[in-house]
Order: sequence, then C-alpha cells, then structure tokens
Amino acid sequence: MTASHLKRNLFEQLALVSKAMGHAHRLMILDVLAQGENDVETLHQKLDLSIANVSKHLQSLKQAGLVKNRRDKQRIIYRLSDESVFQLIVSLRQVAETQLDDMQSLLHQHLQPDTPFEPVSLTALKKMTRDNQAYTLLDVRPQDEFDAGHLPNAINMPIETLATHLTQFDPQNPLIVYCRGPYCMWSQQAVETLLSQGFNAKRLIEGYPEWRAQQPH
Repeated sequence: MTASHLKRNLFEQLALVSKAMGHAHRLMILDVLAQGENDVETLHQKLDLSIANVSKHLQSLKQAGLVKNRRDKQRIIYRLSDESVFQLIVSLRQVAETQLDDMQSLLHQHLQPDTPFEPVSLTALKKMTRDNQAYTLLDVRPQDEFDAGHLPNAINMPIETLATHLTQFDPQNPLIVYCRGPYCMWSQQAVETLLSQGFNAKRLIEGYPEWRAQQPH
C-alpha cells in the first residue's frame, strides 16, 4: 500500500466516525448515554423517538465504534465506548458554539430565562467547596441517571417532582442545580421555579458528564 493510499484509508475511518455523528438524533442519543447505560426502550421514552429509529441510530453509532452494548437477559444495554467519545462531543460543541452564528443565536435564546439568575461553573463550585461555603446541590435528572452517577453530596429531585417538595429546602441556603449538561433545560426550569418561590438558586453550567470527565482515572 502506498503512502497516499494509506493516508486516504485512515481518513476514511475518520469519516466513518464523523458520518455517524452527523445526525441530530444520534447526538441526542450520545448525550443521554453520557449520563449512563440505557436500553433501547428507555432511549425511546427519553428522546420521544420510535424504537425502530433508536435501534437504527444505535447500529450506526456502534459500527463507528462510538457505543458498545451488552446483554442483560432480554435487554440490550448501550453505553459510550469510552470517555474519548464524550470528549469528542465536547469538542464538537465547542466548534459549533464558536464558529456558527446560528448556534450562538440559539444559545442566547436558550439561556434567556423568564427570571434572571446567575450561573455557576464547576470551577466556581469547587472554590465554594474549598471555602466551606454552604450550599445544597440539586440533581434534577431522572432517578435512573442519578443512580448511574452524580456529583458528590447531590440530592436527586427530578424536575417533575420539584414543585411539590419545596418545603424541604431552607430559603436561606443557596441551591445549586444541575442536570445533563450545558444544553439541558431542566436545571434552568428548576432555577426559575425556585427563584419564583423566594429561594436563592443558581444553575450549574456543566452537568454530571463534564464533572466526571474532570475526575482522575
């Protein structure tokens, strides 16, 4: 094989990965799998996609080496192949956010809540912890995602149950809310609800996958 043929073949493999990621539904599937393992039925319910579509997209992602699966009795459970897949998603996100005007416009609209609030970064959260500042950390993802992994000392309060459990929080104690990541609306909705009820609430910009990626392996 000549050097030029080798190079072309190598780039064809890269193209296989990029092609697999070139569909919004597949990126949405990867976003959910970044939270933890899921089977086809669960992905169908979470993403409001047909089971047939979810299965088809998963096969494309598997062929490109982006996801792996395992059998649990009658269920086929999928996960990201490894942490490098999540880093690829982050890199794709960064390019789109810095280079695409439409992306910047969507983010501006997406992050404009009815009630103003101050977002908090993971870096700022770490500093609050080091400085022994009091706060309560709320994870508003579904319980199965919380059970698969969460930030230390977080309390799971799925977004659909939050409004009925407000009395258990101290209005004087700051609440930091997070969910799946920067594009997850649940944390923003939760902060708006909490602020409207007189709580001191802030949204964590990042989510559990971003926190996990920063941990030593």
